Amino acid sequence: MLQALRDVPGGRGVHELASDLRLHPNTVRFHLDRLEQEGMVRRRVGHQRTPGRPPLTFTAVPQPERSDDRRDFRELAELLAQILADRVPDAGDLSEQAGRSWAQRLSGLQTQAAPGAAEALSMLADALAGVGFDPQVTSDRHQLSMLQRRCPFLEIAKEHRDVVCSIQLGLIRGVLERLGAPVEVTRLIPFASPNGCLVQFSER
Repeated sequence: MLQALRDVPGGRGVHELASDLRLHPNTVRFHLDRLEQEGMVRRRVGHQRTPGRPPLTFTAVPQPERSDDRRDFRELAELLAQILADRVPDAGDLSEQAGRSWAQRLSGLQTQAAPGAAEALSMLADALAGVGFDPQVTSDRHQLSMLQRRCPFLEIAKEHRDVVCSIQLGLIRGVLERLGAPVEVTRLIPFASPNGCLVQFSER
């Protein structure tokens, strides 16, 4: 939803977003309220020409530019992934535990149970986008799934796939647990297509 707002600098209304994202307007309002509370979205009240509520337009807050002195921890991450892969038995299990721990440290996640599978995946996508992924929910009536179009650890994943993908899997499972989501991960397929990795879910 945030990306949809970023794609249109002039802003979008609730019903326009609901139509484009195939969500209920109430679900859109819920997420917009959360994004606004986090300072990522602003609302603008339009002029009312007919009886009823004035139209609301929501715009994404511009992202701050990265400073030139931003530190790069890629070499450290590569070193740690190498040590895990080469010297630690069951590195995949340990990496998944690390991902679950990461999920517990994320801020902004609600503690009450997600109302349904679609809402849970939408909240999961928001959480993943907040840490650098670019998820796209691709669910249909046959399969709940999510395409990870961008991995912030892509270069490391190419060399240490088991470690990095296990961390991502643990992160996803940890977020779903925190949401009390009625869905669970069935499998994560690294580099499933040229567009990214595929995560598949099933309803519980």
